[in-house]
Amino acid sequence: MHTKAIVAHEPTTHPTWALEEVDIGSPTDDEVLVKITATGICHTDILLSSIPTGNPLGIAYPKILGHEGAGIVEATGKNVTSVAVGDQVLLSYYSCSSCTQCQAEKPMYCAQFNVENYIGRKGPAVCKQSGEETWARFFGQSSFGEYSLVAETSVVKVTGLLESEGELSLFAPLGCGFQTGMGAIRNVARAGKDDVVLIMGMGAVGMAGLMTAKVQGCKTIIALDRFPARLQLAEEVGATHTINTTVPDFDFQQAVRHISPNGPSIVFDTTGVGKLIEEAFQSLAPMGKLVHIASPAPDYRFSLDITALFTTGKTITGCIEGNCFPSESIPQMIQWYREGLFPIDKLVSYYHASEFETALAEMHDGSVLKPVLTWD
Repeated sequence: MHTKAIVAHEPTTHPTWALEEVDIGSPTDDEVLVKITATGICHTDILLSSIPTGNPLGIAYPKILGHEGAGIVEATGKNVTSVAVGDQVLLSYYSCSSCTQCQAEKPMYCAQFNVENYIGRKGPAVCKQSGEETWARFFGQSSFGEYSLVAETSVVKVTGLLESEGELSLFAPLGCGFQTGMGAIRNVARAGKDDVVLIMGMGAVGMAGLMTAKVQGCKTIIALDRFPARLQLAEEVGATHTINTTVPDFDFQQAVRHISPNGPSIVFDTTGVGKLIEEAFQSLAPMGKLVHIASPAPDYRFSLDITALFTTGKTITGCIEGNCFPSESIPQMIQWYREGLFPIDKLVSYYHASEFETALAEMHDGSVLKPVLTWD
């Protein structure tokens, strides 16, 4: 099939993306051909197209990114049973279904997760102009294209859950960013009504965590960021307090203790900023939990006083995809949206796929929270 896709090439000082004509093949036995309606841009797309070839992860170029896809099933491989032609689908992460972790119902920690999700597979998409095979099936989908060959395990059927076709575009980011924030608070931190929750970074993931903390009934929800507009939006969707890190003579501990003298019982970090992470851990109440999902600078190492760790009972943990099962978490978030509890329509901005450079620039300067690329 002759189609278009956003292709990432070897980065220079920044990611190098280009809208190009590509040819893709037919679905294999366990694949689904999806006509893409929309795809959210996630920081992971940017991060994994900023790393040069030859790195320890094995990332190579050219490649097609995109892992928050939504669309309509156009064709299926002979072994596919979960969806049929014409189904509306949202796309999420890949898991192999057969390794020890998958068999133990922990697919987000699949033995093949790093290779299949962060690197993908070479082919079958070919750049028409250069004749180069691309790396595709990023997160099992590579949905930065008009059409995508998707692993069946990355597909979540939402036929019957949508009230309009336009909701496919609105719900596209549920498969990664919003899912990660929701799961970090609900599944990992297990936040409840007695918790004081500090969420650092009011991007899409942080906002999803904040809205989930409100759903969970947490008594105090603190939003921390450097953009005033994001803090204002955080208040609109559930924050009880906000902290702006750019105020003169900012003192992290003083700002947090002013709101909660005992410190937060849960901190959810989406910034990856080393100094903030260490300040947050220090601020935690006894038996508090720090949940971390962002990638810090490659040379950063967390400084930890082990004695303080066991004398306070604090916990540090990471998580992938919020420890979520997409087939469960995506319908749950849609239901919350219906009930007015998960107002992601306030967070999403739409761009035609040809406007991806504008979307990236506005995501970088903080004026846009979750850009979603749409295809005609």
